[in-house]
Formats: sequence, structure tokens, C-alpha cells
Amino acid sequence: MKTLRLGIARGLCLLFSVFGAFSGYTQTLTDLYAFGSPSDAESPNGLAQGTNGVFYGSARNGGTNGFGALFQITAAGVERNLYSFQDGNDGGSPGAGLTQGTNGLFYGVAETGGSNGYGSIFEITTNGTFTALHSFARLKAKGTTGLLTNIDGDTPTAALTLGTNGNFYGSASQGGTNSFGTLFEMTHQGKVTVLYSFSNTVDGGAPLAALLQFTNGNFYGTTTTGGSNGYGTFFQLTAAGKVTPLYSFTGGDDGAIPEAPLINGHDGNLYGTCTAGGSGGSGTIFKITTNGVLTPLYSFTQTSVGSPYYNNDGADPKTLILGQDGNFYGAAYDGGTNGAGGIFEFNEIAGLAPIYSFSYLSYNGLLYENSDGGNPSGLLQASDGDFYGTGFDGGTNAGGAFFRIGFAPEIIDQPVSVGVSLNSNTSFSITATGGLAYQWQLDNTNLPNATNSTLSLTNVVLANAGYYDAIVTNVNGATTSSVVTLGITNVPISFAVGDGGFSYGDGQATLELTNLAGQGALVIDASTDLINWIPIFTNPPGFGVLQFIDTDAGTYTNRFYRARTQ
Repeated sequence: MKTLRLGIARGLCLLFSVFGAFSGYTQTLTDLYAFGSPSDAESPNGLAQGTNGVFYGSARNGGTNGFGALFQITAAGVERNLYSFQDGNDGGSPGAGLTQGTNGLFYGVAETGGSNGYGSIFEITTNGTFTALHSFARLKAKGTTGLLTNIDGDTPTAALTLGTNGNFYGSASQGGTNSFGTLFEMTHQGKVTVLYSFSNTVDGGAPLAALLQFTNGNFYGTTTTGGSNGYGTFFQLTAAGKVTPLYSFTGGDDGAIPEAPLINGHDGNLYGTCTAGGSGGSGTIFKITTNGVLTPLYSFTQTSVGSPYYNNDGADPKTLILGQDGNFYGAAYDGGTNGAGGIFEFNEIAGLAPIYSFSYLSYNGLLYENSDGGNPSGLLQASDGDFYGTGFDGGTNAGGAFFRIGFAPEIIDQPVSVGVSLNSNTSFSITATGGLAYQWQLDNTNLPNATNSTLSLTNVVLANAGYYDAIVTNVNGATTSSVVTLGITNVPISFAVGDGGFSYGDGQATLELTNLAGQGALVIDASTDLINWIPIFTNPPGFGVLQFIDTDAGTYTNRFYRARTQ
């Protein structure tokens, strides 16, 4: 027999904007792979998730030749080297992640090598077929300045950006006609068109971050040097190659030396990080409009003197991404409580919360090693809702690490209470990210075979009325939904008859009501003449059986009762 429970306390929930609070969900970092075994990739850069769900990346060092490698790795940590660079025509020392093209192949840049020795652009298939597409031109001295110039630049360090027109856009950090780097466009076949050469004056120089194409069709990016203050710039690039400097970093609260790619926010602004500057000198998070109005949002705290650098929130942030929950997540290359960098969560209202600090890197005579990796070089949120990233250093083989930060499921859309008539059909639904398993409950009891995101109920009977919730589970934990009700609207409530239905003693009358099915607020009226009725009890909608005691019954010669819903 079900007993009445009040729904108001358990069913009450507080709604808030995801932009005003952290997710609050438990997270766990799991190391999935340690780079650095013989002939393996070492010092991995950021990852890209392919359309097949597998991750692809590049490593600056290692491989069978020692000049870096390209690899694939599954979410379970099964790694396979796809290609080892030779530092010849193919290139060497790739320092940026890969970009998947419209043809399903991956494209990237190498900082050294190529036929001229100044870097290259390549493509690789998912099964490891490698093709060199472009070698940056040979450098030549520029007059008596000692600067080295060429046509298309050298030392490309930023990942390529796939434009809406199907071509790639990228940058070289040095070279070009002014020797301070270039911007270029490339087709899938490897035809490169130089769009702009930086001069390290108002426009800036040494671009290190990938470009971002905004919804207006223009590209936006940053340089790490130059500008009117010498700390780098924020610029706009049109598809035709016109560059407009929009902001010069000052090295103050706004930051200095922006190395991380910009990202789109939900509010139409761009967001990014600086690796230096800010009130603590350890970098900043900022937002900026497409016409160059910058707002500093967060300054990483000052680090301890010496190396490694210690603080609570990290230093030298090189990665910022927008999570599915509307909050920002990022990786600080240095700092943290152990000096090996960390992962953080950020929003404008709540500020910054450190999620994980990598453990101390100990020197083993050749390289730095630890159990979990360090100096995170990339972070992304995968299709399964978890975050995956790479540590450039550390790990048990001292060649870097591949890790997952898993969150307990987050419920995006909660179920909604319903009221239906007897023998009708209804359902409850829930939407969650990161959930692998569902279990619906009725009155805190698991329902058999109710393990989908939608619970369908057919031919509803009285026993179906009650309090429902869903538990969503993954390997990182469980999250319970709001409690909702299924009320049956056309079931008449009644006083119980027989033993226990009614009793009187010591001036008190005890009544028992049955068939409560959430029909509405319950009201009990009393009367002495069956004409004039006075409500003596009001209760929120309930389920099952309710026992009511009238402590005033003994003061009346006659006392009649009726029950109703409203």
C-alpha cells in the first residue's frame, strides 16, 4: 500500500543560467596512454576527433626517425603511429594539431624540413598514407638588416583552419616579405596563395595561433609580437587578404603574447587567452568584439619565483574551448599546485575553478616523468561529452600522455509532471550529456525495463500514479533528475471502509482516504447539518492513502465529513 507523501519539498528545484554557475558535476582524470616508448611518438600536440570518432594528432618528437610523428588513438587509449617524419621533403617537428578536410583526410604543418628546410604542409589518410603538399620557400637576406625574408613564410606553428569555402587558412610565424610571418590560403590539392605579410609594426608579427572564421565570413587571429605596444595584436582578415589590426595588447590587465586560438562565445563575442601579462603576470582570459573592444575577464595568479612555477590556478594558458554546458574549459601549460600545469573551468560570473593539477615532474636523468603527464598541450570535448587532452611532457615514459577528464552525466532537459485520465497513454523524457545508462524510478523503486531516456506508459492504471525520477549513469558517476508526478485526473477519492477506515476515541475521529492519485489539492470539509460545510484540512496533491485525525470531533454532537480535490 502506498502512503501519502508531500510533493512540494522534494519536487522543488532551482533553475539558473549555466553562464552563472559552474557545472558542479564530479570529474575524474584518467590517463589512457603514455607516449615515449621506443619508436613511439613523443611530445604530442593537440588532438582532433575524426568523423569516425577516433582521435588524430601530431607529436613534435619521437617516431622511428626522431623528427616527430603522426598518430591515431581511440577513446580507450589504443594508439597507432601513422607516420614518422624524416625532416626531409616531408618535413619535421610538427608543432600543431591536425585538421580534417571535407574529403575526410587530415592536414597539418611541420615547422622544419620540406624541400627548402623551412617547413611544410602535408596530408595524411586515416590509414597512414602521407603526402607532402607544400614546402615553404627558401629564405634570403633582406638588405643590410640581417632579416631573412621569402615569399610565403617559414616555421608554420599553427593548425590549419578549414574555411566555409572548403579551403584551408593558416599562418607562418616567420618569413614572408617582411620576415615577421604570413597568412595564407591553401586548397586541398596543396596550392598556396599568400594573403598577407606581417611587418611587426601596428599589424603585429609572429602569429602562433590558428585562425577563427566568424559568422560574418571574416577570419580573426592574433600575433604574439608587435602592435603599438609590442605585446601582440588582434586582427581581422578578409577572404580577399585584407588585414585590419583591431587591438594592441598592452601587457597590463588585458595580457600579453596571445598564443591560443580564439573561440566563438554564445553571446556573439570572441574569447581567448594570453600566456603572459595580467595582474599576476601569468596570463589572462579575455573577450573581444569583432571591432576590437576588449574586456579582461580573469588574471591568473602570480606564480612562485623559480622553475617550476607554482600557484593554484595555473599559468601560461594555451587552450580555451567552449563546453556543451555553456562554460569555458581550458589548459594552463605551467603552474598549478604541482608546477606541471592544470585544467580549469571558467565563466564570467562565477570566475575560474581549477579542475585538475598535474603531478610534479621529476627529472630521471634524461626527461621529466610522472604518473599522469604534464604541461597540457591540448583539450577538446568529444562526442561522448567527456574531455580529452594531451600532456606535452611527463607520463610514465616521459614522452607525454593522453588523458580523459570524465564528468558525471549532466541533465540538460528535465522530465515534466503530467496529469492524464485513467487508461490513457503518457510518457516522461529526459535529455542528458555524458550518460550511458538510464533507470527510471517510481516512488524510489526501480521500474523493470525502464532503461531508456524516455519512459512510455500505456493504459495507465491507479498503480502508475506517483513520484517519478530518472538516474543517469556513466563511468564517472550518476546524476538524478528532478522528481515529477504522474497524476490521474478522473479517479474519485473515497473514504476507506471496514477495519481502520474510521475510528473514534478520546474525542478524536480518525479517517482514512484512498485512491489519491495526484488529482489536485486535497480538501476535507466538515459539517454539522450537511448544509453548511467548513474546510478543516487542505493538503497538496498526494498519492495512495492518507490518514487524517480530527482532534475537534468530540466537541460536536454531530460531525459529518466530505473530501474533494481542487
